[in-house]
Amino acid sequence: MTFYLGNYGNIRLRRGTDPVLGSISSDVEPDDISLVLNRVGFENASENLLTGDRVDLTTTDSRGLVFIPASNWSINQIQDTFSCFVHVNEVGGLRLFPTFGDAVNNTRSNEITLQSFSGSPLNLRLTIRDVKYSLLGCVSQFEFNANRDAIDVTSLSDKYKRQYDAGLLSGSGRIECAFNYETTGVEEAPLLLLQIIQRLDIGCAFDLALYLTDKAVDPTLQNLFYLLTAVPTNTGISLRSGDIITCTIDFVTTGETRLIFGVPSDYLLKEDDDRIKVEDSLDFLLKEVTD
Repeated sequence: MTFYLGNYGNIRLRRGTDPVLGSISSDVEPDDISLVLNRVGFENASENLLTGDRVDLTTTDSRGLVFIPASNWSINQIQDTFSCFVHVNEVGGLRLFPTFGDAVNNTRSNEITLQSFSGSPLNLRLTIRDVKYSLLGCVSQFEFNANRDAIDVTSLSDKYKRQYDAGLLSGSGRIECAFNYETTGVEEAPLLLLQIIQRLDIGCAFDLALYLTDKAVDPTLQNLFYLLTAVPTNTGISLRSGDIITCTIDFVTTGETRLIFGVPSDYLLKEDDDRIKVEDSLDFLLKEVTD
């Protein structure tokens, strides 16, 4: 009989549950554009956006997105929609980048340069899009418990009786990581566990793939994982003098929970432009040293 160690497990997560997580709107004033810092101020950004989020910027203003130079569109004309990744500083200022890796590392050499504008405020709608599944770094352990609750199906139609007659499957769990706020753009930093519960307007649900065995760790093994949608119920930090700081997140499941072989349908194994091939210099995600 073969026994498996926890060394072969992994966690991959997606920052939301849908291709479009939600939208927030705000008026951008000419004074909200800082050319010195190359940032745009956006109301409620600090409560809803996380560094590395992919966003679509849209406006109904006839001027289009005038604070972004025309050279950023293929037709070399200012348009009313634009897609990018954002780096968010401690006061909600947004710096725009073309890739996830550049955004989380705040790679200034690859940032999208902004330009000033004048006149009336620009009404801007910011739609937060999901990124693919990413590996969660520094995980020390996780646990997951599934249970099935009996429910009364006498008042349901035959269709729904067949669906719920066996009860409603739900679950809960906990993830524990060594705390870290740095990233190379390949893995999600454990800091994300503390940030994701703070999304106010768009909700904080996210998708999880909890790997019992991961073929990426050992090619001789088969992938076996729980695929679920989680809502955080509690996050915490444990700090003791002389010990490694750890962070935890407790969650409950919503929707379907499956134990399956294979890979999450939206997780891309191939290397693409959203992955960093060479480790760049690391930078703070909570606060910039130089801005």
